[in-house]
Amino acid sequence: MPKLEEAPPARTRRREVPPARPQTEPVDEELSEKAMRAIKEGRADHAAGRTFTMAEIKRELGIES
Repeated sequence: MPKLEEAPPARTRRREVPPARPQTEPVDEELSEKAMRAIKEGRADHAAGRTFTMAEIKRELGIES
């Protein structure tokens, strides 16, 4: 009788990864100058090592929750 191969254990099975979204996807909106400036300031803060808590950000923006 031929020897049957066992299925590999779950830990060694290949994980199915969905295909990545194409990077050339069209953008349907443009950011305002104010939004662009806020993004640039946020990146500069992050690069400089300044971090803020969510509470600090909400207080700065006047958001109550």
